[in-house]
Parts: sequence; C-alpha cells; structure tokens
Amino acid sequence: MKIGVFADAHYSSQALTCGRRRNRLSLGKLRDGYAFFAAQGCGLCVSLGDLIDKNDSHAEDVRRLEEVRDVIAASGIETLCVMGNHDAFTFRKEEYYGILGGCEPVPRTADGVRLIFADTCWFKNGAHYTPAGGDWTDCFLADEAGFFSALADIETGGVVFLHHNIDPDVPENHRLFNAGVKTVFQGHYHPGLRSEYGAVRYITLPAVCENENAFFVFDTRTGEAHRMEK
Repeated sequence: MKIGVFADAHYSSQALTCGRRRNRLSLGKLRDGYAFFAAQGCGLCVSLGDLIDKNDSHAEDVRRLEEVRDVIAASGIETLCVMGNHDAFTFRKEEYYGILGGCEPVPRTADGVRLIFADTCWFKNGAHYTPAGGDWTDCFLADEAGFFSALADIETGGVVFLHHNIDPDVPENHRLFNAGVKTVFQGHYHPGLRSEYGAVRYITLPAVCENENAFFVFDTRTGEAHRMEK
C-alpha cells in the first residue's frame, strides 16, 4: 500500500504568522497534495497533526476545520489524523474528530507492516491537552490506547506516525529504535529532517504552511519514501 503523509498545515484565516507560516495558503496546498496522492495511487493518507491554527473565534476555527474536512472527503482517500498541539489547544478531541467525520487513527497492518499511531498531546502530569492551552513544550508520550503494547506486538517491522518528535536519547522505556520499529514519521519541527539511529529511520516532514511540495508517499511494500516533485 502507498500511504500519503503530510504535517503542519496550520490552516487559518491569517495570511502570515510567526513571520514565515503562510497559513491561509495551506488549503490550496492540501488540494494539490491530495491530487498528488491520488496520482500516486495512495490507498491511505496520514496527517501528522496541526491541521489548523487558531482564529479570532471558535466559530471560525470550526469553519476552517470543516473546509479541511471537505478537501479530505473530496479526495476519496481514507485519511487518518493524528492530533498536533495546535489542534488540541483549539479543539477537544471529541469535537475535533467529530468535525472531521472520523479520521481517528487506530493500529492496522498493511502488506505485513504494522502501522501505529501515537497521540503525543499529553502533559507530563497525565492530562491531555485542551483548548485551555498550556506549555506546548510540555509533551509526553503516554500509553494512550495501548501504544506500548502495540509496539511490543511488532514482529517483522512497523511504522510509527506521530506529531511531536522522538529523541532516541530519551529513557529506554520510551525508545522506539529497539522495539521492532523500522520507520518513524514525525511533524512539529517545521524545517523537516531525516536521521537514522540503529536500524530506524526518522523522517520529520517539512511543514505544509512553510514549504512547497511538502507531501510524501511511503510504500509499505518497499519501505521507500519520496517527496512530491515541483
């Protein structure tokens, strides 16, 4: 199966935020990205979080997320959306997935490769992010939805999708590189990055809101990942 992957659209009514995020343009980029995924024959797409950014009102937040939902629906490609910190600081989880019409990821297998999705929008005190906000640097990989047991079940190889970044130097009980994982797709760090630790490849996707052609296709049969060309 070919899987389309993208991250950090930060779609909102704002033309420019943080000096470089062209939020308003992201909806058009998503349309182009889904056209690319369709042309590549993708059977699944995964958003790695921060689909949207805050607007002036919650009603506007809802409207912008509905526009994203409509782009996803029009593509006809099943899409799973991992929450990012901006998503979780704008919507409660139930409202977010309710507006998207589902899209909540659950572990599955494709071509013998285990696909695992992590919700990293947790404070270290065990509370999930809410629209009340908080410190976005306070993030924790909780055992939400049996994440670690899913890792333990991997036998031949697995791919992890999440928003925040995983540092291989964190304590051993949080490491992924010794758990049968072959590839980790991450968002959050907008420039993007590729690195390898041991046998694991870490692919941090560049942000849609700051980059052109920031869409990737991952082939579960070959393990190859390539970026949309200009």
